[in-house]
Amino acid sequence: MSVDWSNRLSANRSCHVVLFHFRFPKEACASYEQQYVLHSIAESLHIRISERFNDTDTFQIETDSIVTVFYGTTRDKIASFMHTLKPVLKWENIRCQVIIAVGTQPVRYNELGAAYQQVQEMAKQANLTEETQVIDKLKTTPPLLLSPKHEQALSSFLQSGNPEGAMQMVSQLIDHFVKSKAAIQAYRHLANLTAAKVWVKLEPLHLEAEEAETVYSIIKQLYECGTIQDYLNTFAELFEHVAAFIKDAQQHQDPIASLVMDILNTRYSQDLSLAYLSQLLTMSPAYLSVFIKEKTGANFSDHLNEIRIRKAKELLVVTEMSIQDISMQVGYANITSFNRMFKKQIGISPGEYRKQQISQIHKVK
Repeated sequence: MSVDWSNRLSANRSCHVVLFHFRFPKEACASYEQQYVLHSIAESLHIRISERFNDTDTFQIETDSIVTVFYGTTRDKIASFMHTLKPVLKWENIRCQVIIAVGTQPVRYNELGAAYQQVQEMAKQANLTEETQVIDKLKTTPPLLLSPKHEQALSSFLQSGNPEGAMQMVSQLIDHFVKSKAAIQAYRHLANLTAAKVWVKLEPLHLEAEEAETVYSIIKQLYECGTIQDYLNTFAELFEHVAAFIKDAQQHQDPIASLVMDILNTRYSQDLSLAYLSQLLTMSPAYLSVFIKEKTGANFSDHLNEIRIRKAKELLVVTEMSIQDISMQVGYANITSFNRMFKKQIGISPGEYRKQQISQIHKVK
């Protein structure tokens, strides 16, 4: 988020930035209640900080964040004072998790935007097991990532419409996150990866607008979760809806057409051809071609390219693989062919798509 500091701060001096980020449980997220709580906390913080420091500015900067700018003092004194606020915030019985991030160095007026981005990133280093945490160091440790085995299992459970299996796997991962005291990034990575996989599985179903909006609404809630239980409840709700849509589609699909689509969806990375598929199904290529078009509304090559590009879209968002590697992973030996097909289907290049989607994810968060 771009922040206009011009009307906030009175002087162009060296200063330190501190972020107070509040993560409310979903049941306490009514906007009126949340804004009332934040306004009260901002007033309380302003009073307590002003009693200790002579020159500061405290203001609410977003719906879930308060910022204090300190002038004419050292970072050590600020960080030390922030730790004294932990029992105070607990005593005030705030019904949310409070994360206090202390910027790593003094900045000038024109550096405040970058300083604010830094404390936002520092806040993501907190975990979900404590009520109030002070983050005063910028860690370089990456978030916990899912193994290829976990990714494949999640895809399989979603594809088969098995909400129990998907939920069991995600519950085990979250349990591991808790035991490892994983940072918020780990939970967000899991949310991002799951969202990408859900859309990959649902896109071929061509959901009605209302159905798609339901899924989007639940995914949006994943980025608003403030507790472990919030994540568990929201993932369970998401998987139930996805399974219902997939099972409904399977009931209305011809069994042979369903088998063809299953082969394409699971073996898209291989050198598939209509001739190979017809031999596998003991049908003539000409008949199989007409059959696929009649039963599914599109021909073999269109389905294969659509599936490959959908998988490429997922990999572009949830991995850091190079575009060349993604091209090969989804079945295109020639990166030029991949780029051309991607732009034909999506309208922009793979690199532009990755940049656009990552930007949108950060906006939602």
